[in-house]
Amino acid sequence: MIAELGLRWILTAVFVATGAFCGYRCLRHGTPAARVSDVLHVIMCAGMVAMAWPAAMTFARIPQTVLFAAAAAWFAGALILRSGDHDDHRGTAHAHHALMMAGMAWMVFMMPSAMSGMVMSAPEHGGEHAGMAMGDGMTMSGSAPPHVAIVAGILAVLFLVAGTGWLARAIDLGRADHRPDLRTAGLAAEGAMSLGMAVMALAMI
Repeated sequence: MIAELGLRWILTAVFVATGAFCGYRCLRHGTPAARVSDVLHVIMCAGMVAMAWPAAMTFARIPQTVLFAAAAAWFAGALILRSGDHDDHRGTAHAHHALMMAGMAWMVFMMPSAMSGMVMSAPEHGGEHAGMAMGDGMTMSGSAPPHVAIVAGILAVLFLVAGTGWLARAIDLGRADHRPDLRTAGLAAEGAMSLGMAVMALAMI
């Protein structure tokens, strides 16, 4: 889905790093519910890495859609159960996680529709070509259907705003503590995952 090879590797590095962090946090400490949430994030990061590479982005599409929809329901349920909790940070995190999982389910399910408007072609020798280079001599041109582009654009904006907010909180907390801890790293990981998903959503337009 990501045409530019360099950007593909950058996103792969981001999601591998954030997935590894979630796995580390899961193994280190946390309640059973928190560990389940971290495992779901590890799976989501693995799915985003696969989606960035054309050869794997349609792998097990329906099972992935069901899994991420269930993950979105998990976080939505956690948000509802904590509706009376005064911890605004945790409530915001649950809402953000539910949005990310729902967005992931939607992107996986809609991938064939998004790609239906794209045309793959091999450039002629010595000639110019339009579209996006796939890194293997192929180009991808065209655009997604309007209904896919609209939803993808909305998701991109939401993830961009959320990611910027999480990173800002991580920076503020890191400055206040002087020694960044696991919580600060968690906020930074939230921001990185959200910004990465914003880029993935934009790639569907």
